[in-house]
Amino acid sequence: MKWVIAWVVVTLALSANPTRAQGDDQAAEEVRALERAWLDAYEKFDVDAMDRIVADDFEITFGDGSRQDKPALVAMLRTPRDAGAPTSRFFTEDVRSRVRGDTVILTGIVVTETTRDGETTQERARYTDTYARRDGGWQVVASHLSNLPAPSPNAEARRWVKGGNTIVSPKNPALSIVVDRSLPYIGRLTFPLKGAAEVERFVFAQGDGAGRVRAVFIAQFESLLPSAKGGYTFAVTDTTRLAGQAYQTDTGFFDFAEAAAARPRAEADRTRAFLTTHGLEVGDDDFLAARYSRITDPAKRSEIILFHYENLAGSGRTRAQLEPGGAHAADTERLLREHEARARTRFEVLAAAP
Repeated sequence: MKWVIAWVVVTLALSANPTRAQGDDQAAEEVRALERAWLDAYEKFDVDAMDRIVADDFEITFGDGSRQDKPALVAMLRTPRDAGAPTSRFFTEDVRSRVRGDTVILTGIVVTETTRDGETTQERARYTDTYARRDGGWQVVASHLSNLPAPSPNAEARRWVKGGNTIVSPKNPALSIVVDRSLPYIGRLTFPLKGAAEVERFVFAQGDGAGRVRAVFIAQFESLLPSAKGGYTFAVTDTTRLAGQAYQTDTGFFDFAEAAAARPRAEADRTRAFLTTHGLEVGDDDFLAARYSRITDPAKRSEIILFHYENLAGSGRTRAQLEPGGAHAADTERLLREHEARARTRFEVLAAAP
């Protein structure tokens, strides 16, 4: 008799579970559809939809610890927007749901895709959204975001400096660069560039004994972050072959201060500050510049750029004198050509890492 009772209990449990499971599946499906509608409300600045979907006691906590309630959220959507303001799209990945009666919790990754001035970037965050059934429908009552660090393509390459004058790049690209010992190694710096790429710079510099820079060599490895769209494109019209590869070659004048003012927190600005911390100043001096660049992968997601700068003061000419209309404009082409030739004597690119 006991086994009969046990069989009946198990049978009843099994027959009841499918109904409950179906109800849970339906609740999860309804909430996932509502979450997509919530993201659409953000994209379209739809105040009415936002008011329906978000509970009056709603609160969201962002990755930096700041919080926002429903009145602040609605006020944000109602704020007038400039015609040139960036646009955003939102979508989710790896979504999982848990149903607990009249509560559904969604977890996953939310991707924010922002387009500004024709350039699209992505940010990713882990999220937990809590929905509650109220008056026969669902509303989101709480949300929590945790920022995900962007992958570091340069860190994967594991580049380093050997013997104080040789840059070793095991991959992307696999090569080494031997720098003339007259240019002491200053150090390495990495930084994001416009939220779309990561830059790794190896800096070698020679001072004049009074803390003023006479010459600089920089090897820059740059890769687009996985969230960035597209790839590197640039014309290759004037090339120099280094270790069997064609590098686009450009020459001209360069002023670190001028470039830093035009693009704060970009390469020139950060490099100037980096040199200053090592007791070297570039000020607003003008430099003769030679630049060598090439794309390093078939997907066009990475590039290498080599720079060589010499302080123009050593030429006995000023930039104003050498620019078109200047007293020594006729000397410009020769000076730049000679500088480029000297630049190639200050470093050597080898086809593989030693």
